[in-house]
Amino acid sequence: MMKGPDLTELVDSDRKDILSVCLDVDPAKAENQHAIPAYRIWARHAVREIVDGLPRTVRRHGKDAATRILACIDALHPEGRGLALFAGRRFWREYMLSVPIRNRVRYGRPDVLPVLAALDEYKPYAILAAYRDHASLFTASLGRTALLLQETLDLDTSDWRFASGRQPTHARATGTGAGRGLQGDTFEARVDEHVRRFWSAAAEAAAHALDGLGIDRLIIAGPEEGVHAVRASLPASQQRKVVGLVPLPAYAGWAEIRNRTLPVALAEEHRRDAELVQSVVERAATKSGAVVDSAATLEALMKGRALTVVMRWDYDDMAWECPRCGYVDVLGVDACPTCGGPMDATTLSLLLPRLVRRCGAELQLVGEPAAARFHPHEPVGALLRYTPSG
Repeated sequence: MMKGPDLTELVDSDRKDILSVCLDVDPAKAENQHAIPAYRIWARHAVREIVDGLPRTVRRHGKDAATRILACIDALHPEGRGLALFAGRRFWREYMLSVPIRNRVRYGRPDVLPVLAALDEYKPYAILAAYRDHASLFTASLGRTALLLQETLDLDTSDWRFASGRQPTHARATGTGAGRGLQGDTFEARVDEHVRRFWSAAAEAAAHALDGLGIDRLIIAGPEEGVHAVRASLPASQQRKVVGLVPLPAYAGWAEIRNRTLPVALAEEHRRDAELVQSVVERAATKSGAVVDSAATLEALMKGRALTVVMRWDYDDMAWECPRCGYVDVLGVDACPTCGGPMDATTLSLLLPRLVRRCGAELQLVGEPAAARFHPHEPVGALLRYTPSG
């Protein structure tokens, strides 16, 4: 199964001198087709602004990182739609993604949130394309499509026997032509039966291939008759994964299959995001296994009670962290209440990926309109492993 970039090193990094630049470099967009593409103009202004705002003690290192990043962007000929760059002293990481990514520049801890948000939105899904003479199972992820299996109907009619001679009298009496008489009808019926068996076999093979892949979204594509027949032939465990039926012309290429099914997969992802946020808010209101707002979420993480942290991907409220013992809060106190050490100012977006990983939780990033369901709370919350008594 296709995977996105491994961001573990960046998430776990203790470094606070990294310039992170994420850009939408999609060459298909009109604004990126000029002699000087829009992403280059935006990056030059945004990088200079953030470097100019750095304290003098770190500005020189920030300028060095900015020079390297802007030189890379100026020489860029995009082979994807999203670019993420991370630069620091003796440090460089570059990721080109085949899906869109939001423009953003940060300095300090590596800012992986835009990349994580893209990985969240473009989760892998499976496509079963079924036609009368062939069927293919694909996985799609991060804008790429890969073929898992292909089945073809080999129909040998050489040993099919039919009576010879003229048509029966009743066939001529009803106006049935020579090509559509009883023999033609029988032939077509046998072909249809073989096609139905083929669809059933294709569904069985696809179900077997999907077992163990960990993909919980399946889209069935092709002519209407085949789509419904294949869906009906899937075992119940795979039928529950079907999130859409998409009409496709015969022998559609991989690019067309991806382009027609991606909107369905994205709509399903956004629907699930909205349901997740709604569940967090409702359960938090009844104190039955969830909390909302940043202070309660950080507390749940530090106590090991957070199972899944849900946050609007661009929520960038201030937070503070003790570099000595790892205590975090959003109150902005000068000294750590746990060990008495100084507290470093940061933001939730830079803090949460590392904290969530350290605490063994999962981070789920959502966009609008799903995040609007947090209102009137901050757009961050968590599902809990257990609800504390009392």
